[in-house]
Amino acid sequence: MIKATEAKTISRSAVLDPHILDQINFAIIKEASKGNYAAWIGSILPTTNVDKYYNYLKELGFEISLRYKGEHGVYVIWG
Repeated sequence: MIKATEAKTISRSAVLDPHILDQINFAIIKEASKGNYAAWIGSILPTTNVDKYYNYLKELGFEISLRYKGEHGVYVIWG
């Protein structure tokens, strides 16, 4: 994983919506606090430029999957 200051620099350079990033962070924290290793973010992502968010999350050390435990959707996975 990278440092928070590096994450902020990456998000600014990619011109990502801070509101969407906050929602993704909340979803990750919520699931991690339950002991889970994935968060469904399909409803959070915008309908355009979604690849920028995928790349941002990958640079932070997360994986993106369209399926988790047999369920279809967009998931960010860690651990």
